[in-house]
Amino acid sequence: MNKLNTALKKSLKLETSTSRTILELVDGRREELEFKQERPTEFTVSDSEFSIKSGIDVEVEIQNVDLVATSKVLWPGKEIRVRGGIDGQGETIKARAKIPVNSTINNGVDAESFLYWVIETPEGALHNKKPIYMKGLIKGLPPKDAVFHSQDVVPIYDNNGNEAGSLYNCLQSN
Repeated sequence: MNKLNTALKKSLKLETSTSRTILELVDGRREELEFKQERPTEFTVSDSEFSIKSGIDVEVEIQNVDLVATSKVLWPGKEIRVRGGIDGQGETIKARAKIPVNSTINNGVDAESFLYWVIETPEGALHNKKPIYMKGLIKGLPPKDAVFHSQDVVPIYDNNGNEAGSLYNCLQSN
């Protein structure tokens, strides 16, 4: 198998995005939260791998996510903040895209991300142990004009490890 590994490493920023998710607590209360990006999301593109048969696999490390929403149902008027990456759980978040042979990213390629969040609420911090698996179609990096959707219901936990609820119907628009 012919493969060429590259040592490409480039830092990029996604200046704006909006996100929304449904946060459901274990007691059955739930709210669709609409988040705005508090600061640009920084990420690094590296470790791309080329195969003559399958194309290019682009690996992305998301350094930070910083989102803010104002609760209308669960904690009316209170701020809910989501942090991810180095400023969240202390590690980068992984994402990747696959560029098929004889194609370019400009044609639109499938991308996926695996998000770990720390959700700061008035009742304490919550986090996911299983990634929020997001899929979307991108036409460039940074992924402007892209929409990503979550694929599963993801349990969330409090700082004592107790299940506190779940996240689902996550949507991110860049």
